[in-house]
Order: sequence, then structure tokens, then C-alpha cells
Amino acid sequence: MKPSSCPSSRISAALAFTLFLGPLIGGCSGRMPNAGLASSHENSDAPTKSASPGGAALVWVRFEDPFEQSFSVEVPKGWTVRGGLFRMGYSDERPMVDLLSPDGLVNVRLGDLAIPTYALPNQYHSREGEVNDLGAQAQLVVARYRTGPEFAVLYSHVRFYSVCHEAAGDAANVDFSVPDYIPSDGSLSNTSTGAIAYRCGSGAGERIAFVYDRTSQAGGVWSVPTIGSFLSAPDKVGMARAVLQHCAQTFKLNPVWMEKQKQLDAYALQYQRARQQQRVQALAQQVQQFEAKMQAMRDQVAGFERHQAAQASQVEGFTQALRGVTPTIDPFTGEAREVWTGPKSNYWTNGTAVVNSTNAPPGWQQMRVTGP
Repeated sequence: MKPSSCPSSRISAALAFTLFLGPLIGGCSGRMPNAGLASSHENSDAPTKSASPGGAALVWVRFEDPFEQSFSVEVPKGWTVRGGLFRMGYSDERPMVDLLSPDGLVNVRLGDLAIPTYALPNQYHSREGEVNDLGAQAQLVVARYRTGPEFAVLYSHVRFYSVCHEAAGDAANVDFSVPDYIPSDGSLSNTSTGAIAYRCGSGAGERIAFVYDRTSQAGGVWSVPTIGSFLSAPDKVGMARAVLQHCAQTFKLNPVWMEKQKQLDAYALQYQRARQQQRVQALAQQVQQFEAKMQAMRDQVAGFERHQAAQASQVEGFTQALRGVTPTIDPFTGEAREVWTGPKSNYWTNGTAVVNSTNAPPGWQQMRVTGP
């Protein structure tokens, strides 16, 4: 997902160039991580105030990416804040900030760590949902380009599935847009915005769900450089909008981090060339160290998404393909479990970790695939 030297929503030159290196890319670990997400309630910077629709004043404090200090953003004081920059590869970084109001009636999210960069289907990777594994550089999911309106609908099915059964369209709350918080380098060949809002539940449980997004294509790669969403009680929609917009407007990339990311993109090209020429041994030590860190971050991603994935298990096929996951049954628990889609035919678990391979590792149990 990346233009230029910005995170997660950029279509990096390194990533785009890699798609032209040939069909030698293969092998995905298929491991399903499991861990929590960095969170915070307070920040050390001096707070600022602003009026909030509905009368209550919001006090804003600074939240900084706890992993790489890649960005900062202003968030409401007292709200639960989870997020940061989630790195899946040298050129695969995904920023997200997820906010929950103290009363639990408003959930606002800027970005989403579950949205990868997408590669258009081609003769080597033709099946939607297939992972185009670039090793330590990035994990791409194969999917045809979706316009902003198309992606907004599909993303909302996964994001709000647990609370929005029998949802009704809400035209009154769809006239809202989220500023583009990740800069573009202007090389995009196709871009489109979309929004969807609907009303779900009734009585005290009634909620308004909203998604706004921008999808962008550059060559054979496309991404979602802007995505903002919220789930709110009807009388707090004004506050949800104000928080989402303020977060997008105050989202700032760290210039020092941007320079480091340029270096990582350059290293990604060196790594991918060596990988294509089967000379990765020359980079083995650096790559192994980086991949260990990258796997820890994938653990963070899956830990956060596991609950949402379970809720969305009935939204099959296409939405799972967009997320690059495969539904399975865990043989140890008998419960449904989504794992990262891999290139091999089978998935195996030892009760904790998951691997994707044709044959079983000694002592591991096979996971039954339940989806297409």
C-alpha cells in the first residue's frame, strides 16, 4: 500500500519495481500470530482543547507510534488508544490508530493494520486471495482493483459484522469525508473515493456505522491510502466525526523516520534482487534479524484482528480473499481459526503456532480448511 516514502498506504517504488522481477517469488510462512496491541491512555505533551458537537469539550493529547516513532497524532484525552506502525516487511508498513470513548459508545479508527497492499492478478498469480509473498520485503494479496465505493462496502462487512445485522442504509450520515493523511507522490494511475453509512440495532443498542476510503492504483499494485471509520451511538455521531477528522488532520509523519524508510526501501530492492538470484545467503544475518522482528509484529496484527476475524467468519470468500486469510478448524480446540493464506496446500498446528506446508512437521496436527 504505498506511494513514495510514507507508511502503509503508500505504493513504494521498491514494491512496484519488485513486481517486474519475474515469477520467482514464492513461499509464505502461513503462520498465525497471537498477541496484543500496544495501547495507551495518556500522553506527556501539553493538552489542547476544542469544542465537540453535542456540547462536551474534547481535550487533545499527543499519541506517538510506540514501535518506530514513525508518526504522531492528536487523540482525545481519557480515551483508550491502541495502535502504531505495524511492519510486515521492509516496504510493508501499516499505520493504525483505534480509539474507544470512556463510555464505550464511540469507536473511531484511522487506518487499519489488516489492509495489505494488493497486487493485480497476472499469469503467475491469478487467484484472488492468493498471497504474493515477497519474503522480507512485503506480503501482497492478489485482488483485482476495487473502487472506493466497492471497497467501503466490503470493508464495512468485516469491520461491523458483529453489530450490524439487518442494517439499514443511512443517507443522512454518509455526507462526510476523511482528509488524506498519507501524502502521495503523484504517480497514481487510478484513484477513487467511497463512503457508506448505515444504522443497526435498536433502542440503547442502536449504532451508526460509517466508512470512508480512497483506493489508489499504480501499475500492477493498488492500495487503500486513506481509510477512516467509526461505530457510534446515534446521539454521538457528531463527536465521532470530529474525532476522526481531527486525527486525520493532525496525523504527522516523523521526517527522521521517513529517511530511514527510504533506506529500507533501497535495501528491499537489494534483498529482492539477491532473492531472485538465490543469493540471499549474502544477506542472511541481516534478513534473519529483521524477519524475527517482522514476525513479532505479525503476532501483534493477528492478536488484534482475531476477535474481528471470528466475528466476520460468515462473511466469506471475497472479504477473506481481500484480507489474505484462510478459514480453518483448529484440531486442538475444534474452533474456527483464520490463518494467513500460504502457497502450500495444507496448514498444520502444534497448538500454538501455525505453518503452511504440503507435509506435516513431526508431531503437528493438520487444520481442516473450511472455506473455498
